[in-house]
Amino acid sequence: MKKVLLLAVFIVGTLTAEAQTQTGNLMLGGALEFRSTSRQAADNSSSFTLSPSVGYFMSDNFALGLSVGFETNSTGTGSDKTVNNSFGLGPFARYYVFTSNSQFGFFGQAALTFGTGASGLADGPKVNSSYLSFALSPGAAYFFNEHWALELMITTLGITSRDPNKDVDNDKTTEFTFGVRSLSPSVGIRYHF
Repeated sequence: MKKVLLLAVFIVGTLTAEAQTQTGNLMLGGALEFRSTSRQAADNSSSFTLSPSVGYFMSDNFALGLSVGFETNSTGTGSDKTVNNSFGLGPFARYYVFTSNSQFGFFGQAALTFGTGASGLADGPKVNSSYLSFALSPGAAYFFNEHWALELMITTLGITSRDPNKDVDNDKTTEFTFGVRSLSPSVGIRYHF
């Protein structure tokens, strides 16, 4: 009887995480950040970032999703206050591979982001900008239970094309990044249902 009970517990335990990444399931994640710094009146700064994402498992362990991002930051006060706003939107694809411990797995994610922004003095004209970026990011996930997973992700390959001023020709830049920064991974919680 003990062997049957242990076998049943083992089977249920191994199916828990993989069931979260089965065809038809959804996952939610994202980032929320607020930052404020006050040194002197002219050096005041604040920023707010909101970037939710949702993914749908098209097949077992493979999800397609959409990320949306909004960021606003300001520096200074009064007539010297500079405001920057940006908005980004883009699809992502993610694939999970589980280890022998079915609560722990690795994933790879590819993401494409289209963005636009405006910056300038709070009471003055704005400079419009745009960007397009692509990133490949490996990561690891630990599933606490059937809904919550802790993730660690590092962007290893990125390509970004920026147009800092859409009204000016020949000012576009392209940046290629390859590498791993051990001190700047992103850690997050993702909800699966």
